Amino acid sequence: MMKSILAVSEGGPDAAMSFRLAARVAAEFGSAVDALHLPVGPAGGMVGGLAMSGEAMPLIMNLDDERLEARAAESERAYKEVLALVKGSTYTAAKTATLDAMVAMGRCSDILVLGRPGADPENVAPATVEAALYECARAVMIAPPVASTGMFDSIVVAWNGSFQAARALEYSLPFLEKASKVTLLVVGSKPDDVGASYLARNLARDGINATIDAIDPGAVSGRARGRALLDYSHGKGADLLVMGAYGRGQVLSFLGLGGATGKVISSCRVPLLMAH
Repeated sequence: MMKSILAVSEGGPDAAMSFRLAARVAAEFGSAVDALHLPVGPAGGMVGGLAMSGEAMPLIMNLDDERLEARAAESERAYKEVLALVKGSTYTAAKTATLDAMVAMGRCSDILVLGRPGADPENVAPATVEAALYECARAVMIAPPVASTGMFDSIVVAWNGSFQAARALEYSLPFLEKASKVTLLVVGSKPDDVGASYLARNLARDGINATIDAIDPGAVSGRARGRALLDYSHGKGADLLVMGAYGRGQVLSFLGLGGATGKVISSCRVPLLMAH
């Protein structure tokens, strides 16, 4: 089921990224999109009930009311340009909107879509992605800066046998069922050690014909493993990358997430579907 999409914008470059990917997913599944604008700063940042890691705290400039209003206007402009004509779609914006509001809406949605963090000089490391991944209990799609169109025909699933990978796989099933090519990619392990053949057999019972591939980046850091995963996915021309989210609360990593997770989020050039 992929009928209700929550697309989140904080009024920076993420607005166009998020809303364009949400429109693409909506076109494939006949979904409605609920667009949400979150203000940058204390009103939209750290709120009660969410245990954000120190590394994921927003690094923001001291924005005045004029800049906050301009960012809200950018979210609304992007909505009207990209999503307003999508049947059943809605737009929500309020000066008092918080991460709690996003989490409440996200838990009632089928999937959340956010723009890639790190490209916004006024909001360098937003807490939004961490809250979406670890508090909403839903799939999260991260949109790349350059939008693509069409169906998600070729999908790479990063598989290591973990519960995070299993959950991401489950959330991605609507996409896998429509894809013409599905690759189960094992990074740094032997496929049989993580049950890849067993998974491929069971996916075939659902009509999903997946092939298995493996790469060995060697004894390297998490970021290097993430880089190897990205090189593979980009080199194969994947339309979607699916993986689990790992390493919450790690020090000196992007968004306070694990090295591989942070690397992939910050550098993936195709839509990225993640789950924890």
